[in-house]
Amino acid sequence: MTAVDAGAVENYRDAYWGREIPAARERSFGAGVVRMAETLRMARIPVRRGLDIGSGPGFLLDALAELVPSLAERVHGVERFPPPPPERSRSPNYHVGSIADLDGPFDAGVCIEVIEHLTPTILASLLRQLAGKSSPGALYFFNTAQPSFVEAADPGYLSPHHSGHLVVWSIAGARMMFERAGFNVIALPGRDWAFLAEFGPPRAVGLETLVEWLWRPVPENIALVRNDRFGPLFETLGLESARCYLEAATADERARWAHGLQSELRRARPRRFNPFARK
Repeated sequence: MTAVDAGAVENYRDAYWGREIPAARERSFGAGVVRMAETLRMARIPVRRGLDIGSGPGFLLDALAELVPSLAERVHGVERFPPPPPERSRSPNYHVGSIADLDGPFDAGVCIEVIEHLTPTILASLLRQLAGKSSPGALYFFNTAQPSFVEAADPGYLSPHHSGHLVVWSIAGARMMFERAGFNVIALPGRDWAFLAEFGPPRAVGLETLVEWLWRPVPENIALVRNDRFGPLFETLGLESARCYLEAATADERARWAHGLQSELRRARPRRFNPFARK
């Protein structure tokens, strides 16, 4: 990581993009669209400008242009280390450079499979730049593995010399890092591979609050895509994806409560007298 900070080692060489382009396209036309749909629905302010942080080839911009052009014209992608020009999006909203180079402010966005490539020093710089370009209340979806996910699901996730994955962040660790730049990290129940970052002071946002956000979206955000050809599909994707995780987490929470209550009742239940029991 010291070598990366010093510029002696680069994670994004041509060989990396040669391997990554197919996966980037798959993510952008699949999970990337879903995460943007969720973020648009969960945002607490009207989204007038959106941002794809670490956009790679910019394929998410292309996917949004096909599905929801009304939103796509508001979303920008930024990539500091892009693939060769023939492999990049032709979108006018695709920018090569850093967040600091962009015009602000932004109201929402996604950052998909990016920050695990960054050292803490580079991430801190990115967050300071993002803070300088964010509206109060801006909401960002960060898709990145947490330690529990790596341990249980993908032990090979950290692979500095192949995938360029250097760091995984726990929620507690991410909060320490993000709060310094003015962001409040919000855990997503049932997902140890993602979290939300809200530009604003720390505040408690639990499961019940997230459920309320899901079912009470900002009307302007839903109206933005509703008239597009695939707008209803996009709206449904955002609702159903977040709903599945939140309702599963609610069920798990209630099951744990019920099991705990059952254990307490067993301990509190008086034992029947057995005259034949040995003393």
